[in-house]
Amino acid sequence: MAAMKEKKSCGQLMEDWKEFMWNPRTREFMGRTGTSWALIILFYIVFYGFLTALFTLTMWVMLQTIDDYKPTYQDRLATPGVMIRPKTDFLIISYNVSRTESWDIHVTALNNFLGAYNDSVQNITNIKCTPGLYFTQGDSGEVRNNPKRSCQFLRSSLGNCSGINDPNYGYGTGQPCVFIKMNRVIGMLPGSGVAPFVNCTGKKDADSNNIYDVQYFPTNGTLDLMYFPYYGKEAQVNYSQPIVAVQFLNFTYNTAINVECKIVASNIATNDDKDKFAGRVSFTLLVNKN
Repeated sequence: MAAMKEKKSCGQLMEDWKEFMWNPRTREFMGRTGTSWALIILFYIVFYGFLTALFTLTMWVMLQTIDDYKPTYQDRLATPGVMIRPKTDFLIISYNVSRTESWDIHVTALNNFLGAYNDSVQNITNIKCTPGLYFTQGDSGEVRNNPKRSCQFLRSSLGNCSGINDPNYGYGTGQPCVFIKMNRVIGMLPGSGVAPFVNCTGKKDADSNNIYDVQYFPTNGTLDLMYFPYYGKEAQVNYSQPIVAVQFLNFTYNTAINVECKIVASNIATNDDKDKFAGRVSFTLLVNKN
C-alpha cells in the first residue's frame, strides 16, 4: 500500500507562499524573472496601445462623416407619426363637464403646450412667410445658411381653440378642443406642392354616427406648406411646428367615441396596419354631461 502523501504544516505552506512571491535563489517574483516580467508588460503595452490607436482612428473617420446640422444617414419612417394634445394615458380624453377638476388638468396641459405659440413670442423669434409655398433655405456651396429662419405660427390662428377668448378650450362647455401634431422629419416636403390637411372621423361607423359637427383651426385643418421643410433643431433653433386644432361642437355625450385623425396628403400613407401612428392617430373621447 502506497504511503500517504505527507500533509504540509501551516508553517511549510507559509514558506512555500513566501518562496512563490520571491525566490532569492532564482531571483523570481511570482514565478517570473525580471526579464520575463518586462517582456510581458511590454507586450501588453504594445497590444493595448494598438487597440487604442485603432479605436481612435475609427472614431475620427466616423466623425468626419457626421454633419453638425443634419444626419448623414436618416433612418426614418416613410410616413411621419402623429400625436394629440392634451397627451393622456392610453390616448383617452375623458371628463365630466360639471366637475371642473376632471378637465382642469387638460386646460393646464394645453396652456403649457401653446405657450411657445403666443403671438408676442412668435413676433420676436420668427418671421412672416408666404403661405402656400415651401420655405426652402439652401446653402451656398460650402457656406452654411445657418441658423435658418422659421415661419410664424400664431396662436391667434387657432380661433376658438386658441385659449384667448375661451381660456378653457371648450372643455367647460362640453365642446373640447383636441390638437393634432405631426412629428418632425428633416427635409420632408409633405403634400408634393399641395398643402396637407387633417381630417377627423369616427374610427368605425358606429363612432361616426355619434359625431355630428367638428370645426378645424386653422381653416380646413390645413398644415401650410410654408412650415416645410424642417432643417433640424440645430439649424432651425426657433422652429414652430404647425398644429391643427379640432373642436368637437356636437356629438353624443356619455358615450365613448373612438376618433381617428389622419393627415391627408399625396405622399403620406395612412393605411399601415403595423404602425397605428403612421400618418394618423386614434383616441377615445368620452364627455359626461349630467
